[in-house]
Amino acid sequence: MLFEIFNHTKNGRCANATLSFLGILAFVILNGCSADYDTFGVSDYRNLEEITFAEQDGSSAVYSAEHRMEFDFVAPSESQKIWDSLTIENIDMSHFASLHLVDDEIEEFPTDSLELDSLAQKVACSKNAVKVGDKIQVPSSHIVYVVVVSESGMKSIWQLVLNIPEPESERSSSSVKSAKSSSSVKSAASSSASSSSAKSAASSSASSSSTNKSSSSNSDGFRDSIDSRDSSSSAAENSIESSDSRESKSSDSREASAPQIISLSIAGKSAEFDADRKTFHVDDLDFRTDLTALELSEIELSEGATANIEVGESYDFGAGVQVTVTNANDESETYTIKAGYQLPGSNFNSWKGDDVAPDSIWGNANTILTTTEKITSGSMIGAQIQTSSALTKMASGSLYTADFNPKGVGTLSMASSSTWPDGNELLDFGKPFAARPEFMEVKFSYDGKGDSCDIYILLENRTGDKNVNRKSSDVNKLVASAWFRSTKADNSGRENPDVVSVSEPDENKMRTLRLKLQYGEPLAGSPIENSSTFNTKLESSNKSAINNGLVQGTGDEPVTHIRVVFASSADGNHYKGTKGAILVIDEMKLIY
Repeated sequence: MLFEIFNHTKNGRCANATLSFLGILAFVILNGCSADYDTFGVSDYRNLEEITFAEQDGSSAVYSAEHRMEFDFVAPSESQKIWDSLTIENIDMSHFASLHLVDDEIEEFPTDSLELDSLAQKVACSKNAVKVGDKIQVPSSHIVYVVVVSESGMKSIWQLVLNIPEPESERSSSSVKSAKSSSSVKSAASSSASSSSAKSAASSSASSSSTNKSSSSNSDGFRDSIDSRDSSSSAAENSIESSDSRESKSSDSREASAPQIISLSIAGKSAEFDADRKTFHVDDLDFRTDLTALELSEIELSEGATANIEVGESYDFGAGVQVTVTNANDESETYTIKAGYQLPGSNFNSWKGDDVAPDSIWGNANTILTTTEKITSGSMIGAQIQTSSALTKMASGSLYTADFNPKGVGTLSMASSSTWPDGNELLDFGKPFAARPEFMEVKFSYDGKGDSCDIYILLENRTGDKNVNRKSSDVNKLVASAWFRSTKADNSGRENPDVVSVSEPDENKMRTLRLKLQYGEPLAGSPIENSSTFNTKLESSNKSAINNGLVQGTGDEPVTHIRVVFASSADGNHYKGTKGAILVIDEMKLIY
């Protein structure tokens, strides 16, 4: 066994069997971590991000607040005359949810969120789910209704508006088809009306008539054709003016479009939209960007709407800005706009030997015994973290935002469990960080052989910098936390209140875990309650022991540091675990 241990230690650290054993003990101490996890039941998530069709022209226009999408299509061939069916090319929606066609006829599609939820529960939908590659029939109205059904059976209804042009031969015929396009308001530092803006305005009349779908460019082309016919130009112009007048009156009597943000950018980065939270968020700014003064570089609103923020102005998007959008009828919608950044190296693709790069962010105990190393499997490059043992002592594998043994404690001292009852006191946890994420996602797999892994994130507010130099007057507060601990990768068997979802394995046998950060006091039942997180009194009497303890904050404090931990054995800091327990992680992401 000692020979095997020596084979796993780095060169120059295996002078004899005794030192090898002591090194493993020290490694055990440093690898401890605590965590919490929640019983994962069935998911209520039923988000629909986008649908695309093989025949469509350009990208889909998604109006999440109104549960509406619009699609432009290429004209059918003259021989085909019309598009009688369309092929679904892609569906982007919540994990575990399914998409179904609505069987009922819908006379009026509401815009109020409560009415939309009520309608979704009432309508009858197809028994079989719609999948990529399926063909759907095009109704004469050119409007299709679909329902997204969550794993728990909850529904969300969407309206799909199909802007299908007529065949070329019909568009060049002598019948006048008037249509005035108006682009939605796009407030940008330097922008002209975009195609998506035009879609927003066109949507207000989409359900009234399937014939009112030709673009203003087609109308202009038809007028040029009429002008070339001198004998009928006057009559045609009168007809067009009369049509324009009728449409203007109709537009005046029509209610204003529901107020909404179509898209926006912060500091030149396009924001993603989360319909459930009504949040636009930018997640990929440069690390440690000053989030308190970020410029709103672009915002696109629905037609006739105004917002209480302006392009070119700077805002504290790190804390989040509440933006109210109002239309001409004084109807309003409120959105949250946030921004943040990722931890460098959190895709775990860059390594220096057996250390994740940059090592200024990520640490482990490989200086004593290599239990964390690079793994390549299929299309994945990640980190493999494994629990090892020596002479009945367990050493949990780990990867964390921490520095191991910064005070240079000797190997003989580290090996004494009486001197170091909690191995975490050999680590300086946390790295400078000032963002406020809402979720953490990470791909992982776990074969614990009955053991439990830990995956957790803590946000802190510190009056000092590093715990290794912490003064007695310094106060470290817990601002937010999210914790996962489980014996199995499917999150079964234990309570994990911070877990939002755990996906099915992908092609690399990795699941995607999503944790929601709890600002303020942790959720009841979180294993953080039984961890050493709140131990402000040191267990070790050694003068080199490091105080990582936190006191509970309100959740409103500014964030100064982040603590992220991955451990193959949750109780490894107390020398407990199962040899051969393996945790693999990849692509950690913070979502704002």
